[in-house]
Amino acid sequence: MEFWIWLSNALGAGSPRINDIVACFETAEHFYAEKKTGFRHVEFLTAPEKQKLIDASLSDALRLKERTLDKGYRILTPDQKEYPNRLRNIYAMPAVLYIDGTLAGLDDNVAITLVGARKCSDYGRTVAADLGRGLARMGAVVITGMARGIDGAAHEAALLAGGSTVAVLGCGLDIVYPPEHMTLRRETPKRGAVISEFPLGAKPEGFHFPIRNRLMSALSLGVVVVEGELSSGSLITANYALEQGKDVFAVPGSVLSGLSKGPFRLLQAGAIPVSCAGDILEEYRYRYAAKIDWRVPVEQNKREKPSAESRLKKADLAQPVVPIRKKRDLPPECDENIREIYEVLSEIPINADEIAARTQKNPAEVLTALSELEIMGYISANAGKRFCIC
Repeated sequence: MEFWIWLSNALGAGSPRINDIVACFETAEHFYAEKKTGFRHVEFLTAPEKQKLIDASLSDALRLKERTLDKGYRILTPDQKEYPNRLRNIYAMPAVLYIDGTLAGLDDNVAITLVGARKCSDYGRTVAADLGRGLARMGAVVITGMARGIDGAAHEAALLAGGSTVAVLGCGLDIVYPPEHMTLRRETPKRGAVISEFPLGAKPEGFHFPIRNRLMSALSLGVVVVEGELSSGSLITANYALEQGKDVFAVPGSVLSGLSKGPFRLLQAGAIPVSCAGDILEEYRYRYAAKIDWRVPVEQNKREKPSAESRLKKADLAQPVVPIRKKRDLPPECDENIREIYEVLSEIPINADEIAARTQKNPAEVLTALSELEIMGYISANAGKRFCIC
């Protein structure tokens, strides 16, 4: 194991040389034996790469291994049978995966990656939550990068639905990024895994995220882009998916929004349009028949054009399409103002301004009522002061 860590430390995450090394030497330990010759006989390595390998210390790799295992994390390398098969044949396969949780069974399940803008619209956030929730309830594994915006909304909804999730980080496992996703980071390993190709202590550098995106697409059967500009990382993930032979889905959005440009470009190129989780899982209905649970409300999975009545119902965000939990009754002594505000809340987090707009109440009244509901234990406040039932 320490030889793979040494190799990863020397060449860095995302190095395409790992595939060549595995093909020629099978194990990192066999490859390490070439160090005594300065890798003189390894023709596919460049001179700078040989120097990095010579300079890299096996002792440092051993210390990193011990620190990682001491924290209760796991380490997977290509010579272990638990290493995901979906990663074995991709370009620049990872030499090391640091894992909090488990990836057991992932290769046999329907795994879908959801990506989108960090600074998303309320429309995008709501759609992402609906997709994450629906996929989780229908038995799919939801994969995200645990970033702000679309990732966070989809990930949180999937967890609330009791589903299995995998988060792929652009930093070390010991760093929570973004910091407001502490709860997601803590709860995800209980239902799946948080994984990283980067060692403990690695900060969330900008160049890390395109590197991690190839793992998000590789671990899944398909990638769904909810929102994103043309230059966004979401389209990088979609491009990786195409290169890896995975399906690409896109959520249609307003032509007036810059956040719809990415999905629109993908739809022009042949991406599969998505309006609900059923649209996605329909692609795997027969290949993974035993893994998909179609016993959810019909509006979650039907592909026919919805009626005007059903469209109106879906537009009413106060009534979630697929409730995750039954809303508890308030005590009889609660005043009417609190009841009216509680009525519009669901498992989809919304902010106080949205609640005020829906109830036509003064924002100060809304905040007071929300505080009382939170103290009573009926609602919880999420990142960005968005509230939902609990």
